[in-house]
Amino acid sequence: MHRFLIGLFLFSQFSFPIHAQVGVASDPEAEELLSEISNQAKNYLNISATYASTLIDLQADMRIEQAGDVLIEGDRYRLNLGDYTIISDGRTVWTLETDMGECYIDDAEEISADGMDPSKMFTIWESGFQKTWKGEVDLDGQELVRIDLYPEDKSASYHTIQLWIDEGRRQMVQLLVKGRDGSDVRYLVTRFETDLKLPENSFSFDPAAHPDVQLIDNRL
Repeated sequence: MHRFLIGLFLFSQFSFPIHAQVGVASDPEAEELLSEISNQAKNYLNISATYASTLIDLQADMRIEQAGDVLIEGDRYRLNLGDYTIISDGRTVWTLETDMGECYIDDAEEISADGMDPSKMFTIWESGFQKTWKGEVDLDGQELVRIDLYPEDKSASYHTIQLWIDEGRRQMVQLLVKGRDGSDVRYLVTRFETDLKLPENSFSFDPAAHPDVQLIDNRL
C-alpha cells in the first residue's frame, strides 16, 4: 500500500497514538495550558503554517532537513512537502507525487488510524499522553514554557515529545520527537497564520487540472 511511502516524510517519521490508555496522571498546569491551546486552535476558521523539520540519527550519522507548509480547517488539510502534496477533505486523502506523475487515493479514516493526520498537528496532545510541566526555558532568546509528553502506548516508536510553547500567545513554537532508536525529529514553526480566506479547492484534488497524473485508488 502506498501509505507506507508517507513514512519517508519527516512529518510522519513517528505516528501519534490514536487511542488513550490508562496511565499516570498528568500535571494540572500542563493539562490546563494544552487544553487552552487546543480550544484556541479549534476556534480558528483555519490555520496556515510553515515549519522546518530536521531528522538527526546519530547512529547512522544522518541528518535530513525538510520544509513544509500545512493548511488545516477542521479535519481537512493540505500538506505541501515539495515533491509531495497530501490533501484531505476529511473523507478522502490524495497523495500527489509530482515527479512520478502519480496520485494515490486513500480513505482518510484508515490513514488517520495509521497515525498520519496533519489536521491534529497543533492538537496532538489531546489523548494518549501523560503530560509533564517542565517550566520556563530559553529557546534562542525566547522565553517559552516546555511541556513533555510521554506516550501511554509503550509500543510507540518514540519515548518522549518535547513541546516549547509561547504561553502568552498560546502557540506551539517547537516540537521535538525523541525516538527509541536514538533518532530525533525536530519541528520548528516558522510561520503561523489563522482565519485566512482560502480558495474553495484548497482541500480537494481535481484530476482535470492534472491530466498527465495517473490515479491509483487504494480504497477497498
